[in-house]
Amino acid sequence: MLKENRVGKLFVAVLISIVIFSAPVFAMTSAEISSQVEVKGWQYVIDASEEMVDTSQFKKDGPYTIGYVTIFMSNSWSTQMKEEIMVEAEKQEMVESIVHLDAQLEVAKQISAVEDLVAKGVDAIVIDPVSPRAMQGVLTMAQDNGIPVIAISSQIPLEQVTAWVGRDDKEYGRVTAQWLVEELGFKGNVVALSGIAGNPVTEQRWAGAEEVFKENEDIEVVTREFADWGFAQAKSAMANILSAYPQIDAVWSGGGAMTQGAMEAYTDAGREMIPMVGEANNGFLLDWIEASEQGFSSIAFNNPTSHSAIGLKLALKALNGEPIPEQLNVTAPYIFTLQDAEKYADENLEDGYWVGTTLSREKIEELWSK
Repeated sequence: MLKENRVGKLFVAVLISIVIFSAPVFAMTSAEISSQVEVKGWQYVIDASEEMVDTSQFKKDGPYTIGYVTIFMSNSWSTQMKEEIMVEAEKQEMVESIVHLDAQLEVAKQISAVEDLVAKGVDAIVIDPVSPRAMQGVLTMAQDNGIPVIAISSQIPLEQVTAWVGRDDKEYGRVTAQWLVEELGFKGNVVALSGIAGNPVTEQRWAGAEEVFKENEDIEVVTREFADWGFAQAKSAMANILSAYPQIDAVWSGGGAMTQGAMEAYTDAGREMIPMVGEANNGFLLDWIEASEQGFSSIAFNNPTSHSAIGLKLALKALNGEPIPEQLNVTAPYIFTLQDAEKYADENLEDGYWVGTTLSREKIEELWSK
């Protein structure tokens, strides 16, 4: 099927480590491939797979209708990611329309959404897959019908799709857990807050963190709770945890708005703040800055919302029959220090703004101005 045809090889070397990089820097082994595949100039793209996908089977004339399928739209990251693809589509003269369908966290609804898009005759599909396993049949069917499928954000086996755009969530877990362990002096009780149970992003982030915690025998994870990346869910979970566990030294969070919820639970309980892992949304960064006056410390993973826009670019290349990389790693700089948080936070914008974005300032203000 799709993966039987490969052309060329691409290798992108990351020139600086994640600990110190402050801007996307790229080096490519082949100037020829660099000219074929525009990843060098794409913001936040830090590396690409060696494997290239032959997309000649998908080549067709435009203009194109693109299907866009999301897991859910109940948080601000999803809202901003949708805006990214819509803005990118406006820039691309070969895009006639975007058809957006949402799975509302249900596998069956996402399968039906893909089937519906195939029936409508869309030219390509960009999808954030709700499950790494359950979508294989319908995604294969779409590609067998001449529709390239670009998966974004959530991990999925590469043989199920044409290409994938996202970030290394296991690295997120490892880096943030290692920071937490060092912040505790390699000893203490940790609470873990995770996103949606069974979601590949949730599980990969935890897999990386768990590896680090298990390597440190004096670190004990006293409980792990799922809070769907939500503020209210995390606040409620943390309030219950505080009642059940008298000694908590740090909170590892799998991102979203969960850290903000945990912080508010601590404030409501009159408890002294402890180190917590966060993610780079504006609300958390502003809370971090305010709480730093009481000695609060943190680290924030910076997850760009531009996966959808980059996925659209790859889909258009596939429809033009150009070779594309099998996977792209798209990550913005980590926010390691309070000074970094102060650099990225914006008190003129709502909490829901995510700082890793390719949107214009005008569009950001349209979405998130207070």
